[in-house]
Amino acid sequence: MATVYIYRPSAMANAIYSPELYINGELNFNLKIGEKYILNLLPEEYTFEIEPDKKYSGTTRLTLSLKANNLYYLRLDASLKIKNSLAYENYQRGFSLINIDDAQAIKEITKCCTQVNKGIADNNKSEKSSNEGFSTDKTHNPFAH
Repeated sequence: MATVYIYRPSAMANAIYSPELYINGELNFNLKIGEKYILNLLPEEYTFEIEPDKKYSGTTRLTLSLKANNLYYLRLDASLKIKNSLAYENYQRGFSLINIDDAQAIKEITKCCTQVNKGIADNNKSEKSSNEGFSTDKTHNPFAH
């Protein structure tokens, strides 16, 4: 098996968007900000793609030939560009999948991504606890002195 870490550092650009990741044309999961995903895949060639039906700028498609017992690190970068024109134009959203070297990826993952999500590709997707709910113990009156 080959192990692929996919992570998305915390950044303000497109923070509320969680783009879908497709592997070999099949939807796998959404890439949430500040999280990492671990995939255990058979050694072969894979195409990783961010929402192929959207017109995002950036490198939204990346093909890797995975080898057994190797680690791979993919980072999802986000950008948001505003066109300077007289008429209103939509923001240009961008996502880029980047193959990152081990040392840099480990440093970045340590800083940004504490939540581990196992990818669907290895059939071990973790779920967040649903026991956390609203509690007045976690709130306070901002006007109380």
